[in-house]
Amino acid sequence: MASVVDQRDKLDAEPVATEAGYDAWKRAKIERGLEQSRDRAAMIPVDQVLRNLSL
Repeated sequence: MASVVDQRDKLDAEPVATEAGYDAWKRAKIERGLEQSRDRAAMIPVDQVLRNLSL
């Protein structure tokens, strides 16, 4: 039989901070993705994607 643990006991007293460079890396990655999405000429046409993925 599993012991019952109060959910509040699982919480840390202090929140765990993310690594220092992680937030900057995440923001840069999102910005690069947004930049790529604005350049529609570089995107693969949906018809080609569906054709390549179809069995």
